[in-house]
Amino acid sequence: MQRRSFLLAGLGALSAGAGWLYFGSSPTDAITMVLRKRLDYLTLDAEGVRRFARDLLQRNGISSAKIHLLSVMRPVYAGNSLSSGHNDLAYLLRHGEDRIVGSFLISSDFFINGADETRIVKYLGLLDAQRACANPFARRWG
Repeated sequence: MQRRSFLLAGLGALSAGAGWLYFGSSPTDAITMVLRKRLDYLTLDAEGVRRFARDLLQRNGISSAKIHLLSVMRPVYAGNSLSSGHNDLAYLLRHGEDRIVGSFLISSDFFINGADETRIVKYLGLLDAQRACANPFARRWG
């Protein structure tokens, strides 16, 4: 086999693998991966996490291009702590992770239950800023 044929075959295989990752990836799985990675100290309700991911994607709460890119890079993301550095990529990853995790925690019963890490965290519904009673930090006076 000639070197050129070998390089073309390798490039074709690499392209096919990248295409399979891109088209076979699910943004819902990427959001669940972020939640499981960042909230590994909590017990999360699996069905609630999937519902949250679907709701967040439906409401366009996060850029679909960015979440799709994260979904494609899931083997690298899941195995490494890319967001712990002090560079632009780490900052962008941390910012995106914080938005997903913050939205989930506020939309769950975590704060309602006093931030008890021993309880199962259940998703209640995506936080609607128009509903005042959805604010978990609101306290009744009197």
